[in-house]
Amino acid sequence: MSRTLDTLLRPSLLAVAIAFSVPLTSSVLMAAEHSTTARSYNLPAGPLASTLNQIASQAGITLAIDSSLLAGKTSAPVNGQFEPTTALREALQGSGLQLQQSGSGTYTLLPIETGTLTLGDVNINATAAAEGSEAAGYVSENVNNVGALGGMKLQDAPYSMSVTSQAFLKNTQATSLDDVFKRNPFTQVFSPTGAGYASAVNIRGFSAPGNLSIANDGLRFSTLADAGNFLEETEQLEVVTGLTGFLYGPASPGGLVNYVLKRPTYQTYRSVTLGNAGGDNYYLHGDFGGKLDDEGQFAYRLNLLTQDGETAIDMQKRRRELISLAVDWNVSDDLQIQFDASHKKTQVRGLTSYWYFSDQALRPRASVLDNDKLYSQRWSFSDNETDKGGVRAKWRLNDTFTLRAAFAAQTFTEENTYTGPTVSSAGVYTQPLYAFAPIEHQENSGYLFLDAAFNTGAIGHQMTLGYQGNNSRVRMYEDHIPTNGAQYGDVGGGPLPFGTSLQVGKPAYSIGHGNQRLANTSETNNVLIGDIITFNDQWSSILGVTRTQIKSYANDFVYSATDKKTRYDATKTSPSVSLIYKPVPWLTTYATYIEGLQAGGTAPYNAVNVGEIFAPQVSKQYEVGAKATVGETLLTLALFNIEKPNGFLNESMVYSESGKQVNNGLEFSVTGKVTPELTVVGGFTLLDPKIKDANVKANDGNAPVDVAKQLAKVYAEYDINAVPGLALTGGAFYTGKQYTDEANDYQLPSFITFDAGARYRMKVSQNDLTLRMNVSNLANKDYWLNSHYLGDPRTVQFSAQLEF
Repeated sequence: MSRTLDTLLRPSLLAVAIAFSVPLTSSVLMAAEHSTTARSYNLPAGPLASTLNQIASQAGITLAIDSSLLAGKTSAPVNGQFEPTTALREALQGSGLQLQQSGSGTYTLLPIETGTLTLGDVNINATAAAEGSEAAGYVSENVNNVGALGGMKLQDAPYSMSVTSQAFLKNTQATSLDDVFKRNPFTQVFSPTGAGYASAVNIRGFSAPGNLSIANDGLRFSTLADAGNFLEETEQLEVVTGLTGFLYGPASPGGLVNYVLKRPTYQTYRSVTLGNAGGDNYYLHGDFGGKLDDEGQFAYRLNLLTQDGETAIDMQKRRRELISLAVDWNVSDDLQIQFDASHKKTQVRGLTSYWYFSDQALRPRASVLDNDKLYSQRWSFSDNETDKGGVRAKWRLNDTFTLRAAFAAQTFTEENTYTGPTVSSAGVYTQPLYAFAPIEHQENSGYLFLDAAFNTGAIGHQMTLGYQGNNSRVRMYEDHIPTNGAQYGDVGGGPLPFGTSLQVGKPAYSIGHGNQRLANTSETNNVLIGDIITFNDQWSSILGVTRTQIKSYANDFVYSATDKKTRYDATKTSPSVSLIYKPVPWLTTYATYIEGLQAGGTAPYNAVNVGEIFAPQVSKQYEVGAKATVGETLLTLALFNIEKPNGFLNESMVYSESGKQVNNGLEFSVTGKVTPELTVVGGFTLLDPKIKDANVKANDGNAPVDVAKQLAKVYAEYDINAVPGLALTGGAFYTGKQYTDEANDYQLPSFITFDAGARYRMKVSQNDLTLRMNVSNLANKDYWLNSHYLGDPRTVQFSAQLEF
């Protein structure tokens, strides 16, 4: 498979895509972002053009408007909760016009031909399932942000993407990104939530803890900032597997998660959920929305959360707090400004144990250890506090041009102290102390895009020209780690046998009281131009190029005897080319070449050249795929080849970046209703990852550490017709074998876990009450998640949600 991708896809893809590129001129279309959320509408009859513009502007529908067709026409009233395209069809009732989707995912208005069968004012869409809802089998037709390209139909996006809707998050009782990655067939959880780090996941064979790129409503933020993202304020998660350089700017090659923030509702919405995330860890979540004025010019969404208590792991506690507010200001039919602000706090006490083995031969079977026992100290902790605010605007300048702008700033503080079980002798472990003072981060992200939608003859264009950038500053204390000898010292009082856990008092040490100094800064600037070219209903192409600058500065005053300052400033131009073919409306095939630029690595604390910053890296990806909508089910398939530069510590403990990692693979997913009663969300990943030009020549061609070559997952729901409102839920999740050393001499066995649960929805005084329950790791299987973490124990989750 790797040879096929290498030798066949690369030259043919570029040649075909370049052959189809065409010059650009002008015409009349509006390009904007798509919103996938069902909204509440209360629009009276009025000028048709004004009503259509208002719906499209608020929802981000890409709508072609011919003013001559709309002149003098009045819209039908739009009252009720509808998905945006359904709301447009409601407004068009009786107008003699119909909404039609083009091959590029945009919408246009056409006259209804005389003699064709129409349904007049009969509303066949009022009960249509909202996108991403359980009634729709959790299928979302649209992606809110395909990076700089804005909104796009999921089926027409020439990238491997998946959308996790709010309904799926609620029904699976997700309280962390781990709950999402556990069920996603393309992702392998690297470190559990209880470890206290930002989300860490393996995607497409890249397993570094910081390999997941993060975006919020299309704005890029650093990986560490992900600790400040809560699912309770999230409308949906959009996961891109693979490179995203042209779409989002500098990013790691594994993948990217875009959090789409909940937006205001235009009809009063109230929801209160009382739940348990496992053990005695209870939470209370309130979600409220509505209009702030009678005209609906202003609307709001408020989310509140408090969570506290011991988890399913003995003596581990998790606490979270959230207040999040979003406000929409509909200045006019053509201009909408959105605001959001939030405060979040996460505290974990008794961190999930990070195991280190000096020799992989010393690793015991997972069954030797208790998966619900704390092998670190109960006073070990991880704290994160985040304050964030943002503003975005979308302004339809005329029938051709739309301006999109956004800016967000956040500050967050992280602090952690842990004891990592270390095994240097057979059958016993020690607990070295790792203590770190608070680290303060300031981060800003923004973009400004001009979209132009026009035709050159029969060829349609959706062009985007603009800028996206990000900068961050990190401040640390000079006494970031203890200087009295406590750091790395054994707090357990000597080796402890496997299966035992000794709790001791917290050792005396002092940190975070010295001077605070600038430790590092980073800045990325990304100027790009892209064009979605539609030749006809079957053929289209996406061409893009981005010019990226990465600037970085680091001052290692913690681990170096003297200040060790390093700087880097580099610029790189990266292309992206896609060719899309739809042989029939329900099937989309594509081929894509994309390059991704990311900041170079930094030599770790145990390297001779600690703190040295390396040049930005360029990764390359070739991908071919297909997406098909069959009935109420979405099927996706992708074949890919990725090359990424590789970094490592050599035998002299000098960190360098040479060689490369080459990953080939296949991804398949299925989402939707297989039968009216059965919903399935699942799929599998097959990987062939290899390290080439390794630091040890004997390791050339070996697989990277902690990467499973096979993933297979399925989550299912079955509605019990005999008991309306009752659904049985469950899943099976398989992870293949993983190597734990670079020589590939030792490996972890594959494992499979099962979930089982139920959901029951009923009416209470005309309000909806939903009861949910899920048992994860039903058989309480003992397994190594990877070379450092044990898998989670059996965990029972339950909740009650009242919507009123």
